[in-house]
Amino acid sequence: MKKINIFIAVAMVAAFTFTSCESNKAKMPTLKTQLDSLNYAFGLANGNGIKDYYIKGDSADQKIKSLMAGLKEGMKGEAVKENVELVELGNKIGTSLKDQKKSGLMGDSTLKVDFDLIKQGLINGLRGSKIQMTPAEAQTYLQTTMQALQTKKMEAQYGPNRTAGEKFLAENAKKPGVITTASGLQYEILKKGTGPLPTSTNTVKVHYHGTLIDGTVFDSSVERKEPATFPVNQVIKGWTEALQLMPVGSKFKLYVPQQLAYGDKDQGKIKPFSMLIFEVELLSIEKSAPAPQMTPEQMQQMQQQMQQQQR
Repeated sequence: MKKINIFIAVAMVAAFTFTSCESNKAKMPTLKTQLDSLNYAFGLANGNGIKDYYIKGDSADQKIKSLMAGLKEGMKGEAVKENVELVELGNKIGTSLKDQKKSGLMGDSTLKVDFDLIKQGLINGLRGSKIQMTPAEAQTYLQTTMQALQTKKMEAQYGPNRTAGEKFLAENAKKPGVITTASGLQYEILKKGTGPLPTSTNTVKVHYHGTLIDGTVFDSSVERKEPATFPVNQVIKGWTEALQLMPVGSKFKLYVPQQLAYGDKDQGKIKPFSMLIFEVELLSIEKSAPAPQMTPEQMQQMQQQMQQQQR
């Protein structure tokens, strides 16, 4: 998860008074649930980010007051004229809070925002406070917790893809001619070539036809009538492994488990946790451009540099 942008990610449920000096002091929040901690950590991490850029020097109290006044202005439409830069920043944040009231914390509609906790986290961050957690800990907590929640959602929505793939592979492994490797990759040799085996650092030219287990075609160089060329180590793990088992001229049928394909990534027609089936024909190993030869003068210069380094 990338660093959160407070202008586009914050959501709050109501306005409150920002300009009171007492209300802008660092305080200990009460955190009873994971959602409480997320709200507070969100405010703290973003408040600290603003502090590093804007809240510096002896006038920190006034700057924080102006920022909070700008927040109030953005949410209520009231004009504030002092410390214009900070007021404008607060105004943008406040406007975003109002616009995203329905989106949920960090755009997640399942996470209800706690206005008071976000406020206190924001103030504590602006004050450079380490109450409850440091800004770094807050950022880490946000990232790990949101990632875990996202993974849980993905499992709930796309878990059946994983189950279907595992069932398919278990049955497929029993078929004659299907070979299963230690990684879980399965393949059939449709045609065994007689050329060299590629290595992970080679670039190869192939024809392929890719389908889901229900037969849906998601990509096919065969249908495009144009072979594909790419480095062996820059494709999905299942392909990288399989290509190094294929002498040039071979044609294999691959059954790629989701963890050796795209895992929990959504690739359009390929939904998260989908196992993939390919027919792959290795046409050639592409020759790399020859390294330029050194002139006698360049050789002599290199030798002199090496001798100097050894002294």
